Amino acid sequence: MSISLPTSDGLGNWYCNIIRIDRRTCLLFTNEKTLYTFLIPNVKKANLKNIVNEFLVNLSYNLQVEGFGLDIINKVMQEYKEIEFAKTASKKILGSMNQIAFEYAIRVQMKEGLCNIRILETNRDMNKTLRSMLKGKKYFYPIEALRKVLSRVPQ
Repeated sequence: MSISLPTSDGLGNWYCNIIRIDRRTCLLFTNEKTLYTFLIPNVKKANLKNIVNEFLVNLSYNLQVEGFGLDIINKVMQEYKEIEFAKTASKKILGSMNQIAFEYAIRVQMKEGLCNIRILETNRDMNKTLRSMLKGKKYFYPIEALRKVLSRVPQ
């Protein structure tokens, strides 16, 4: 599923997958422009019914942990005031998300379960892992790509 916006300004669209890690349901969100990703572990049915709120709250938490100021976070939250859901449009991003989901599963296994990880710290570490959407293209860190996009967001 994709969370889409009418314009491509700012961060643009996010992709969301429901995945299972450590026998628990999790939501994996990935930004289309930066591959910035965060995982929401232990998702219950009630969380899925209010997925927009789960997305916004967790995006805000992750941006705070990354050191973004409230002015930037508020601009990002304003960008997602109106959210639409759409079918996934990019197989490249889905491929990246499959790799990212695998890496999360490995990290959880190394820590011997979801209950032993600090999710905000783990999300931060995952965004400091080199990524590439296309073979032969330049590799980049999602956090650096996110900082670059957010530095262009009008104040």
